[in-house]
Amino acid sequence: MQNRSSFDRVIAFIESGEFSLPVNNPVALRLQQVTAGSPEDMGRIEEIILSDQAIAAEVLKAANSPFYCGLSPVRTVRNAIVRLGILQMRRIVILVSERAKYRARHPDLERMLTDLWRHASTTALASQWLSKRVRLTGIEEICFLGGLLHDVGKLAILRAVDEIRDLEGPGAFSSHELLHELLQAAHCSVGHKLLQDWNIPEVYCQIARDHHSQDCSGDLPLLIVRLANERSREAGLGLNAGSSAIRAATPEARLLNVTEELLKELQEMIEEHLDIAA
Repeated sequence: MQNRSSFDRVIAFIESGEFSLPVNNPVALRLQQVTAGSPEDMGRIEEIILSDQAIAAEVLKAANSPFYCGLSPVRTVRNAIVRLGILQMRRIVILVSERAKYRARHPDLERMLTDLWRHASTTALASQWLSKRVRLTGIEEICFLGGLLHDVGKLAILRAVDEIRDLEGPGAFSSHELLHELLQAAHCSVGHKLLQDWNIPEVYCQIARDHHSQDCSGDLPLLIVRLANERSREAGLGLNAGSSAIRAATPEARLLNVTEELLKELQEMIEEHLDIAA
């Protein structure tokens, strides 16, 4: 009964209108507008990135990471854009801007949000990588954003608990066991409803709702995000991370024709991308 009451309080708070996640970084929004046009204005893109020191640093960091690194280090934002490509650079900027949402006033919740961020961002990158490797052209961006948003319900619940504690005192929701139970039970339905309320396209709402479903009749982005989600968790990332042998014999892997060799490559990619997701 206590768990039901706690669940209801958090959901009511999220739906009350008193709760909201931070708005998107204006630099990311400006960059999206510029890169959506044609032809691409490299000078304008460079100027937008350089207007935010944190974003400029992360773009350089990504370009010099093991996954993207060429024979020589990249020292300028313009060269970083050339190495990454416009689309991948835009995804890195989205990751940097989204990171600001994963903050809390209370240290225990801050630690949980940091773990959640590493999992969400790595799942986004892994989903994008998988879609490309299984040659499903045209859905890389959907898979990337689907991976980034799949656990938005957990983000909303933790941010709501942080605000409730601010209003009621640190004793509110102080039981970690209860909080983890709430996250597991509610994050899919909360994420689904939240994305629907934001008028986010249905493909992302479905991913938030069904990424733990046993039903494999979903579309390709959902299958890819589910597989990337599991690999990220098994690499030790997330709030309920675990480790297991690399397995190709999952329903998602079979449907996507993903071999054990490809899963091992995916695991290596995840390890190489951890510095970007940090």
